[in-house]
Amino acid sequence: MTQIAQALETVKPTAQDVLGDSVTFSPIRWKTGWPHHLRRVPPFRDDATASITRSEVFAFAADVAESGYARDQIIDFLGACFAYMAGQSNQVMQLQAFLRNKGKASQLLGAVRRLEGASPIDAYGSLTATGLPPKFASAIAYFLAGEQEGGSGAELKPVIICSNRARVAGLAKDADWTADEYGEYLEALAAARDAYDAELPLDAVEWALREFARRSE
Repeated sequence: MTQIAQALETVKPTAQDVLGDSVTFSPIRWKTGWPHHLRRVPPFRDDATASITRSEVFAFAADVAESGYARDQIIDFLGACFAYMAGQSNQVMQLQAFLRNKGKASQLLGAVRRLEGASPIDAYGSLTATGLPPKFASAIAYFLAGEQEGGSGAELKPVIICSNRARVAGLAKDADWTADEYGEYLEALAAARDAYDAELPLDAVEWALREFARRSE
């Protein structure tokens, strides 16, 4: 049994588990540290702590699509996506430093605008080309691709990658994955999903990997 299969058997993920997954973060930390040069601050409240779910981040992503990838909606989405992904970790400072770099921030906004219709591998490749770490690049691609559906023949969509997920998936590297290696990750998850329950959305497998790694710590 592969570790992916073991994770699925142990965690028994559902689509509802994925959408309801909640992360605690500090809105005021993001609000006060948001770069002025972006000329728009996402709608963070002044609270010291709050929670955000994947479903809520998907809603921000849907606003991006509905707006035709308008700049303001992209910035609001990035705030929600990064808040969910970084939680209360030191990665908040890492992401704020990335966004404070005007060149990198401009590259990222441009890359996001070009994502519509891109394949998961191409989307990941263009986002990591901006210098954004793979974990966050894959998250942007994942959320902007919309909520996922299962079923045989379902379109392969992006999912989040990180060192813990990659380790459980059996990837040779635990960081700095190329676009091709990211494609191998997606294929490994899809194969395990099809063997376990083809009706599951692919992100349920990704979520199971994260949960399995967390429980194994």
